[in-house]
Amino acid sequence: MGSCIPFQDEQSFDQRVKNLADDELLEIWAETQQIEQLLSSQLEAELTLAPEYEQAIVAELCLRSCRRLSEAAK
Repeated sequence: MGSCIPFQDEQSFDQRVKNLADDELLEIWAETQQIEQLLSSQLEAELTLAPEYEQAIVAELCLRSCRRLSEAAK
């Protein structure tokens, strides 16, 4: 039987994001953007695939950036 939930394990995407390297997060974000643009152009409509994933990635990258700046200021 199929499922609309892409991941069945117990760990949320927000938690998974914390374990990925910066380049992996940027790659996921870039691929999502490319897919959105492709589908939007094919459908000739605005489309957002997974805004909650994008928000989680951006929030994690911002947090890491702030931590680096804070550590550099010490």
